Amino acid sequence: MPLVFAATFERAGGQEMAIHFRTYPQIEAVDKEVWNRFAEDASPIMEWEYIHALESSGSVSRARGYRPCHLVAYADDEPIALAPLYERDRAWVEFGDGGLIEFLTELTGLPFHRGLVGTIPFTPVPGYQFLHRPDVDALDAYKLLLSYIDYLCVSRNLTTCRIYFVSSAPTELHSLLQNSGYISLKSQYCLWFNRNFDSFDDYLLSFKSSRRTKIKRELRTIRDQGIDIRMVDGSEAPSSFYDSMFDLYVRTWEKHMGAEVRPFLNEAFFHLLQKNFRHRTSFSVARRSDRDIALALFYHKADSIYGRYWGCFEEAPFLHFATCYYSPIDYAIQNGIHVMDPGFGGEHKLIRGYEDVTVSHYIKFYGEKNRRIANSILDQIRVNRMHSILQPR
Repeated sequence: MPLVFAATFERAGGQEMAIHFRTYPQIEAVDKEVWNRFAEDASPIMEWEYIHALESSGSVSRARGYRPCHLVAYADDEPIALAPLYERDRAWVEFGDGGLIEFLTELTGLPFHRGLVGTIPFTPVPGYQFLHRPDVDALDAYKLLLSYIDYLCVSRNLTTCRIYFVSSAPTELHSLLQNSGYISLKSQYCLWFNRNFDSFDDYLLSFKSSRRTKIKRELRTIRDQGIDIRMVDGSEAPSSFYDSMFDLYVRTWEKHMGAEVRPFLNEAFFHLLQKNFRHRTSFSVARRSDRDIALALFYHKADSIYGRYWGCFEEAPFLHFATCYYSPIDYAIQNGIHVMDPGFGGEHKLIRGYEDVTVSHYIKFYGEKNRRIANSILDQIRVNRMHSILQPR
């Protein structure tokens, strides 16, 4: 019997409206104004221009294992909700599951890697969420989207749906995912919170004397080397900053990953940021002798700022900490920014005032056999306390 999906939506006042769905093979096919209106209160990485830069640059493509499948729900031909989604035939570098899907696939030979993935590719930032029209009830929108995601996974014979780095803000989504057959994975992440600091010195007073002395020594070393660091808004930054940022991104990548592994992002991505996303970007710029020696790229929106990539043309002691942490924190305090996301990984952040927070990821298994085998293995993992898989850092 063929699968059939039907749904209705009740508008305020009790009027029922027929719901239909469309999946789009690229974000460019979705109306930008509609998407961004739905994303008004979401993280900047959820905005149309950012995802467009990933896809149109070719950084995200079928060749890289990401087939766009963006889902939009319509009520009487009016879009009311959407979910950025990708169909995947691999699970390499999905960050949120700690390698669980690859582990299950290799262990069992079953295609757990074939699935629908809710994520912003190559951007492990807590902030993914389903989007909806502001006048639509959030829970109703989430239920509609999750129901159709189930339909897509079953009709396309997909084995999993993985949703990573879900924003903490829509609490209804977390509850609904857990009540809809998704297992929850937790990982730790670092964020800096502005605890009503009046100044950078006020921030320093939040540390014990020994740590405060070390930070002051690091900053004094930067000044003694003739290095000045400032924040520059992306709308005021020269286009050369975006070119330099790509160059530095590649340098940093090759330093840590080696030249054999292809970087996630390419030059076209940074050009598209400059063209369409500069209103959301900022740069922390380190200069010495009238020459830029280091850059760090940030995204900003409302009262939050997100650190993404960094690199240096010249090495200098404590340059990374000053460019990526101290200067942006000072900027955040001066400009009333409440949260700073420094990017994925790095326990050295904790001793500089960042705090551990828990991030949630969700996986649902489709097919009775697949669920049974996956749950059996997960039970064994829990018993053996293999936290490196179930609780990735």
